[in-house]
Amino acid sequence: MKKASDGRPESYKLDYNSIKIISDPLSSKHNWAARKRYVEPLIAHCLCCLKKERDANKHPTLGIFRPKSIDRLEIKAVSPSWTQAELAALRQIDLFRTKPKTELEKVPYEFRYEFHCEEDSCSGHKLICTDWEMGAAWRTWSKKYGDQWEEKFRLRFEKEMIEKYDTHLYVGTVHQHPGSWIIVGLFYPPKSPNPKLF
Repeated sequence: MKKASDGRPESYKLDYNSIKIISDPLSSKHNWAARKRYVEPLIAHCLCCLKKERDANKHPTLGIFRPKSIDRLEIKAVSPSWTQAELAALRQIDLFRTKPKTELEKVPYEFRYEFHCEEDSCSGHKLICTDWEMGAAWRTWSKKYGDQWEEKFRLRFEKEMIEKYDTHLYVGTVHQHPGSWIIVGLFYPPKSPNPKLF
């Protein structure tokens, strides 16, 4: 169902009753070939192009692309407490089918990727990353590794995303600031020996 309060054309309110499992999870075999079949048709040239098209047409407000280079991951400490507005959003019962037993722990860090696009005129970008897996990793590794969590985190989300994986960035605009983009997810199949395959 389209959200009347959200002018972004790709934004909809989820109807939980409409969710149906129609297949087994997509395999990661053969360098994620099954997953790539769904993602490849959606890939844009670059963030610079997505921004230009959005500014001209008010859409798209979602996209995916492969950056030319990921230069670094910035980790910045933020308040460990939710704001009143964030708490109000978390406590909306319609976000969940049943009320959660415990309140979601806030990740007291912001993660930002600095990267360059394939566009020749790209001067670089620095976007906050809200990827679910990053938050889950922090929650697990901060407990498991204590003060050493950042070393493990950077190995996974900086070194490996730059060197090991063919990392693509899912991006979207912010509801209250439709001209601002954030990274909402990561797609990272292993690097292919033949780049033309993906």
